[in-house]
Amino acid sequence: MAISRRGYRYAVADGASASAFARLWAQLLVHAFTGGALTPCTLEGDLAPAQLRWAELVGRRRLPWYAEEQARRGAFAALVGLRLEVDQRWSALAVGDCCLFQVRGDALVAAIPLNAPDQFTVRPLLLGSRPAANGELRSAGAVVTAGGAWQPGDTFLLMSDALAALFLDRVHAGGDPPLAALDFDGSASGFRSWIQRLRSAGCLRNDDVSLVWLGIDPDHGAPA
Repeated sequence: MAISRRGYRYAVADGASASAFARLWAQLLVHAFTGGALTPCTLEGDLAPAQLRWAELVGRRRLPWYAEEQARRGAFAALVGLRLEVDQRWSALAVGDCCLFQVRGDALVAAIPLNAPDQFTVRPLLLGSRPAANGELRSAGAVVTAGGAWQPGDTFLLMSDALAALFLDRVHAGGDPPLAALDFDGSASGFRSWIQRLRSAGCLRNDDVSLVWLGIDPDHGAPA
């Protein structure tokens, strides 16, 4: 994940573990988004510098033959990015199953690109580090954009897929406000302990988990 406070840009990416050097590719994606280098309408072309950098870094490594074959196929990752505008508007870009949620009071007012736990699949369409891998993303509807208005006191949550699925499952179960689904103390150590408890209880699959929790200051109308 990456955050650019100056540009009010925030992003989470989750690399596909079956692909080569997916963590590196995910890191390049979030930094490209928060740096303002990814535009939804020209996304495929905007990816080129990150793809070249990925190929350069991977090409420096001495790899066994089976890893070379994986590297030829490239890395894949899901991405969700949020930009907050000063005029109290927001815009988002998502590819894959990382998700953005907007919470206002006791209501979930936006969920992108997925809004129900049964929409998560084992083979989502993802951004590839090789240009040829992205040729059909847009025609398949995998490049999702959205926008809306934000208000002081709103909360935005950016999550990788395993946590997003759990969050939506709890929200759809009803009875509690959406933020009650994230029942940890708000600290980094509390988050890690909470994730471990969920995994031990079989409530969360053993996958990388990322969360950006962004609260809009209720008094000053700026990200807290």
